Amino acid sequence: MGCCTSSQNPQPTYTQTQSTFSDAPTSPLLSSPPSPLHKVTSLDSRPRQHCYSFMSEGTEDLDTKSLSMIKVAEFCNGGKDYKYEDSYRGEMGRRPAKKSFFVVEKQNPPTKKDKARRQKRKNDSKKTNPKTIVLSMMQIPLTCPFTLHSDAEKKAFSSLIMNLKHPYILPVSGVKFDLMSNNDSESSITNVNSPNSSSTMDILVARKLCERGSLRDEIYGVGDPQDSYITKYPPKTKGVPLHPKKIRNYGRQILEAMLALQKRGITCYNLSSSNVMVDWDEASKNYVAKISDIENSLLCKRPSSSLENLTLVHENRVDVDVLHFGHLLFEMALGHRLHKSTPCQSVLKNEYEGVNAEISEVLWMIFSPESIRDKNICIEDVIKTSLFKDVKVKEGNSKINLNHSAKKIIKVCMASIVNFRSHRLEQYEASLRGPPMLVDTSSSTLDSH
Repeated sequence: MGCCTSSQNPQPTYTQTQSTFSDAPTSPLLSSPPSPLHKVTSLDSRPRQHCYSFMSEGTEDLDTKSLSMIKVAEFCNGGKDYKYEDSYRGEMGRRPAKKSFFVVEKQNPPTKKDKARRQKRKNDSKKTNPKTIVLSMMQIPLTCPFTLHSDAEKKAFSSLIMNLKHPYILPVSGVKFDLMSNNDSESSITNVNSPNSSSTMDILVARKLCERGSLRDEIYGVGDPQDSYITKYPPKTKGVPLHPKKIRNYGRQILEAMLALQKRGITCYNLSSSNVMVDWDEASKNYVAKISDIENSLLCKRPSSSLENLTLVHENRVDVDVLHFGHLLFEMALGHRLHKSTPCQSVLKNEYEGVNAEISEVLWMIFSPESIRDKNICIEDVIKTSLFKDVKVKEGNSKINLNHSAKKIIKVCMASIVNFRSHRLEQYEASLRGPPMLVDTSSSTLDSH
């Protein structure tokens, strides 16, 4: 048995902060943090007619899909590096109109002699590409506080997400930016992210294919992670709770990755079971959890508006990324997502069959208003709980080098998101004091998968 089972919105206004990346002292890297107007309005998704990179509403846009395949072919070097025929996996994600996937296989994989030769070359910095990789392509949202027009900007952003290496972060092996034009007009190249522009900028990110798929795939016992979303997660069905030992290990690994990112100024605003991948670790001879799709937060892509509304009630006492982790922990422990702001009392008070006391303790600390402290509950507080404190994990790479451009990207993106979330929290608290105030849900950028 499971547990814890509008009015027309005004047309949003958009502002766009121009920026230029350069390490030369004479050129500014990014403009200053967004203005109050920007923090209120720019973190809304673009109007529907500008949302879709791959499909128009209800039907597939063949011209756009064909153009997307051309970009994938370019990334694969015309098929010389990777086979890309029949690579489109449009239905693998929840919203294929907003994010599409391609699975490509490496041509002529290296022989055993090739691998042995590479291992002997100690000074060779090149790493063998995995045989099969996943290419994810999505439109850069209007929420992004910089434009990524110039080659310097693109190089800085690509370098940032490719240098975020950690034992529990799924590494990025390649990045490509492409201008997707609706009318092939060269004049639309300027202000690409403008809501009035006929062109959009797409980002293609390459990662290794994890054969077991995402954490959500494991919860639902998915046989083939490349199946369509509706096949993997049919409506009104529930998954199977994970074993407490697996919850303990996966949870601590996710927390370690979150903490490593936080130390570099990055908050995981898009954490969910669909963008935590389950990958084989050769050293430990076991499967581990690895956070993926970190670029979503760095591009200021919002999570689902429904999740934003569920976390609002707790954001004055718990960090947002910890709340998202709480939702993830609930899903691992009960086999389905939390659809209310707070789990039922039987779960929080260790009275729900199948949820052990240590898991209930963490959920109570995150979600119960009774656990109010003198400071917000943070990642370190969760790691110190009895559920996670004794779990052995690999030490992350503390020597991740982020140049000035990368640090500026992080600073501006995180400031933009914090300003927006602060405004939403103010709206919510004002609605509690006075007449009901409808919290803006005009955009719904849903799960990455």
